[in-house]
Amino acid sequence: MKKNKKNSEYRNSKSAMADTILNSLPATLIVALLCFLMGVFFIIPQQDNKPIPREEAVAYEGKFEKYTTARNDCTIHFTDGSTYEIYPHTESSDLRKAMNSLEKGTRLYLMVNPNNGYVVEIKTDTQELMNFETSQEELDAFDNGYIFIGVFVIFCGVFFIVYAVIQSTHKRKEADRLKKRDKRRTHGVDDTGLRRANMGIKCKILLEKTVGYYRICYRRVGSTNELIVNGVVYDEMKSVIEFEHDLCATVDGHEIHVGYDDDSHSYIIFDGKRVAEKLRLI
Repeated sequence: MKKNKKNSEYRNSKSAMADTILNSLPATLIVALLCFLMGVFFIIPQQDNKPIPREEAVAYEGKFEKYTTARNDCTIHFTDGSTYEIYPHTESSDLRKAMNSLEKGTRLYLMVNPNNGYVVEIKTDTQELMNFETSQEELDAFDNGYIFIGVFVIFCGVFFIVYAVIQSTHKRKEADRLKKRDKRRTHGVDDTGLRRANMGIKCKILLEKTVGYYRICYRRVGSTNELIVNGVVYDEMKSVIEFEHDLCATVDGHEIHVGYDDDSHSYIIFDGKRVAEKLRLI
């Protein structure tokens, strides 16, 4: 029971955090900026790992001392104290075996990429241990994954900015819509319907409920959300992307509300009582 409660609290906290990010313009813009910075962090360093022509590589010749490996670290040590690193993801099992079996004092001939400092070719007097072209292709192919991640994260940043702009525009339009709706409404007087609802048209029923003599339908037709009571459209909202909104009408003295709340639920409220609701994922 305690575990389920903790899981529920954890999910609720994650949901609250997501709502804060998506419903707060400053928070959304901050997340977007972080996405851009993270994307750049993934992309920029990979530029140094692009393949180079042989004439741009730096040559080194020396006597082998030892070869050490650790997590994300592969280092060749020479008797003169020099050290050169191999990019971990270009070190094959065969290369590691060959390096570990080298005798101390073996003369090695290296080619190093000056942009990142990594060894891209290793030769002895008798054999090639690492091929110049192959090692660079492997490094470039591996780092393309980081570039893809960076581009994706930047795309997420763009999405957040677009989302924030659209949401801000929607809130302004929704406030104007509610003002216009309230101006044409007289307190305590029944609303006049906008039109008869075309019940045969293609639509998506978001929620519906019958309360006494009143059949209430909350639906979406194209980019328009409608409140229908007994076959009459009383209120509507046009928006390509749905955000939090409320449609309402007074019918026979009864106040009816339908809409979409900040908890991602469609709802129907009849005389102040929530009589129906449904979680909407899309």
